[in-house]
Amino acid sequence: MSATAKAAAARLRAAFAAGDLASLGPLLAADVLWGGQEETEQTCHSRSDVLAWYGRLQAAGVTAQITDTVVCPGAVVLTLELAGRDRGPDGPHPEVVHQVLCLAQGLVVDIRGYSQRELALAAADTPLSAGR
Repeated sequence: MSATAKAAAARLRAAFAAGDLASLGPLLAADVLWGGQEETEQTCHSRSDVLAWYGRLQAAGVTAQITDTVVCPGAVVLTLELAGRDRGPDGPHPEVVHQVLCLAQGLVVDIRGYSQRELALAAADTPLSAGR
């Protein structure tokens, strides 16, 4: 486990614990990608997209509490318990989600959500594709 990944995990935990988008922004690469394998309307392609998405969740009364953190050489896996009104602006979301935040040079460059911890851990151990 790299010192960079451990430091990034600590900073991510602090930002989520405080619900502070201002402290989350500097942890994200300018071209961070957040979404699934398929391109959808919800796919985020930049730091501002991700921060706007989290901002909409906060405005909807959603809170996310980190219940587990796993630090891998090139990623951090956060287990989040979601609480709040309908848990999001786009309808119900899982009560627990496992976010894989892939790192490059200490910044989050890719974010993927998984409903199962085992899938998230497997994804965290898989290197990002070339060019990402």
